[in-house]
Amino acid sequence: MPTAHKLPSGSWRCQVYLGKNDNGKKIMRSVTADSKKEAERQAALLVYEAEQTAAEPIKFSAAAKTYVDNRRGVLSPNTISEYLRMIRSELDPISDLPVQKLNNARVQALISDLALQRSPKTIANIYGFITAVLSESAPDIRLHVRLPQRRPADITIPDPADVQRMIDHSDGPLKIAIILASSMGLRRAEICALTWSDVKNLTLRISRAYAKDEHNIWSLKQPKSSAGNRVLPIPPVAQRVLVKPKDAKDTDRIVPLTPDALTRRFERLCDSLCLHYRFHALRHYYASILLSLGIPDKYAMQRMGHSTPNMLKQVYQHLMQDKTSSIDDQLNQYFL
Repeated sequence: MPTAHKLPSGSWRCQVYLGKNDNGKKIMRSVTADSKKEAERQAALLVYEAEQTAAEPIKFSAAAKTYVDNRRGVLSPNTISEYLRMIRSELDPISDLPVQKLNNARVQALISDLALQRSPKTIANIYGFITAVLSESAPDIRLHVRLPQRRPADITIPDPADVQRMIDHSDGPLKIAIILASSMGLRRAEICALTWSDVKNLTLRISRAYAKDEHNIWSLKQPKSSAGNRVLPIPPVAQRVLVKPKDAKDTDRIVPLTPDALTRRFERLCDSLCLHYRFHALRHYYASILLSLGIPDKYAMQRMGHSTPNMLKQVYQHLMQDKTSSIDDQLNQYFL
């Protein structure tokens, strides 16, 4: 502990040794205060800060894992799993670097390399995670990195006749799932989490969903946002299949499949019908129906469990492109 000495002026001064610089020269600092106690307190603080600076730097991978661990109670299992996957794969080139050595040049090089293999949306998510980790572990670092320009989302909207073919050629849990997705806009993870207790007085309560955790195991979770919790009126087409079997319990799942198993069954059905759709396309189909009926965005978002209108805008743009093509064909036919 440095000792303070009284100056002729009546103040107290401490000389503090803070180690050596890169050239081997001693680094000395002095602090002056009105009292001996205050001078020695400030000196001790300088020594402590120097020791912290000299300590082994924190690697980015360790800082990233600490960031995730600090938020396990508030992040969904799927988000935690995705963050840990990023650390293992995409962020491996910077995982062993001390956080204080991450600068624009290093991060820009990483982003530029990843942009050759990953979509702009994925790159934005990776960069968002990097900046979030740095804001916690190295708040003095400010990055200004150029990200790849986002491309318009690839939206596929099934034809009504194709949706009807899917319904006609399916049965059991798969048929129920297709109808719930196409006539109520439910996600596959929400469909697989439904129990018979969620069906009441011609309404359906959506309050849970399945998500994979960091061990790649499906588990129940709360919806991503409060908008995911909703109670929807059941349309007649869904009422006809949401009939509780006599031997079923309220706690039994309506579609007793994992989301992956549901996807595999749906893909086999589409292959047999020579169709090329993802299960999520049924939600786009439902959104297109809402838009074609002129349902205001606020109510459409509520029905689909969205907190923002982004997905509706993407579907709307797709519909407008189809409409533009139709108009172009009419004009071309007129001016033959």
